[in-house]
Amino acid sequence: MSKPLLYGIFIVKFLFSLALIIWTVMLTLSSDVGEDVDNAFLSTYHNVDDNFNQMIADNHNFSNLYNITFYFNNTIINNLTIKDAFLSQRAVKKRDIKKNILKVGSNTFKYEIIKKDGTKIKNVKLNMLVTMTTNHLFDKKLIFENNTETFNIEKKGYWNITGIIEVDNHKGYFFIKTNAK
Repeated sequence: MSKPLLYGIFIVKFLFSLALIIWTVMLTLSSDVGEDVDNAFLSTYHNVDDNFNQMIADNHNFSNLYNITFYFNNTIINNLTIKDAFLSQRAVKKRDIKKNILKVGSNTFKYEIIKKDGTKIKNVKLNMLVTMTTNHLFDKKLIFENNTETFNIEKKGYWNITGIIEVDNHKGYFFIKTNAK
C-alpha cells in the first residue's frame, strides 16, 4: 500500500471516530441523564444527603414524644422507620412483614398519633409519596387533610412509600419498601 492511501485511511478512521464521540456526547446531553428526579422524603436527594443526620435526630425526638401507627389496607406498622431505605428491593421478596402492603386498585392509608401520655393529637400535617421504584410515572403525592386517605395503584410491582409527618414543630420521616399485587 502506498503512503498516501495509508494516511488517507488513518485520517478517515480518525474523523469517523471523532464524529462518533461528538455524536455520543450530543445524544447524552439531549437525554435526561443526570436529572434529579428522585424525590424521596418529598425533597431532592441532595437535600436529603445534606440533612440526613438531622432527619435521624428528628425521628428520634419525634419517637420520644409520640407513638404513631400506620394502617395500610390490612397492614399495621408501628413507629417511624427509615431502615428500608438501606435495603434493596429484592429484600421485599424475602421478608414477611411490610410485604404486599399495597394492592392494584383502591388502597386506604390511615394514621394515628398519640402522645406518650395517651393524649390523641389532632393538629397533624402529613405529606406522603407513593412511588414506583423504576420510574415516576405513577407517583401518588398525598397531602392529608384528615387522618385517612384513599388512593389508586395502577400497576403491580415494587413501590416505595415515603413521607414527612409534622406535629407542632416536630418532624418525623418514614420510608417503607413494599410491593403491590
